[in-house]
Amino acid sequence: MIAKSFAKSLHADALTALSKRLRKSHPNYAYIRDELMQKIAGDLGEEVVMKELENLKLPHEFFIFHNLSLYSENSFQMDILLISPYFAVILEVKNISGEIEILTNPSILVRTKPNGEKNTYKSPIPQLEEYIYQLSQIFKRHKINLPIYGAVTFAFARSYVKSAPTETVFLLTNEVRKFIRGIKTTKPLLSEDQLEKLKNWILNNNKEYNSFPLSKHYSINPLDIITGVECPTCTFIGMKKVIRNWTCPKCRNFSKLAHEQTIKDYFLIYKETINNQECRRFFHLQDKHDATRILKNANLIVTGKSRKTEYTMNLLK
Repeated sequence: MIAKSFAKSLHADALTALSKRLRKSHPNYAYIRDELMQKIAGDLGEEVVMKELENLKLPHEFFIFHNLSLYSENSFQMDILLISPYFAVILEVKNISGEIEILTNPSILVRTKPNGEKNTYKSPIPQLEEYIYQLSQIFKRHKINLPIYGAVTFAFARSYVKSAPTETVFLLTNEVRKFIRGIKTTKPLLSEDQLEKLKNWILNNNKEYNSFPLSKHYSINPLDIITGVECPTCTFIGMKKVIRNWTCPKCRNFSKLAHEQTIKDYFLIYKETINNQECRRFFHLQDKHDATRILKNANLIVTGKSRKTEYTMNLLK
């Protein structure tokens, strides 16, 4: 059964906000856009594989987790993990179209598009091997003797693996269930109670990847980020505050709640805390009472009093 369902990456939402608000002349703009496209593609691929696994049937109990961040010797992030009384499986999901070659020494993935254009990426093999090692260390500390299998999974059939080392398993999405069902089992290594405890330990120790605010993560000066409330209709940034509403000077539409996404964007990409003055500057407000109403109605965490009052948002709850 699914213990941790597919969820779109908050990092993708943050990259979307940053790509809208970073000035196109900024030297990091093209890199941020590329990061966003890769993250969106990655989320799509993982969603497709998770949907395939929803139909998996095994003659024994099992649990599936999407997007786990655990700590062993260091932090590591698995796309998909399956645990059962007999084995564990890590799936490293890729959404890369074209002809794929996995090279070694050094380990790289070379993608050739139909038009002949070539792109290189990090090889998924060292990633997968590292995840298997880190998970094995966790199992060892908890005296869990489960074998760990791994596979690199290409989400769509438009990926064609021309050459790759034979020691690593490469799958398409429609082969995943057959691969897992084909893993040989003898006697269970965990009882149902032990498996349940392992599931709960994994869920309790999962630490969502936190790269926020992205301005700090990517070493971007916050002054290079475009401020203002984004119009939910036309995406213009710079709505004007009117009585009980926001109005867009570009498309002339009104919105009562346009500020809600903007305040989330602030914490995702701009700064970890906000005060009344910073709110007025970012939201282009003149009235400090308008800023106070926005901050008090946003379910934020409040620290300090009077002029030293600051607000933060728990982005990972």
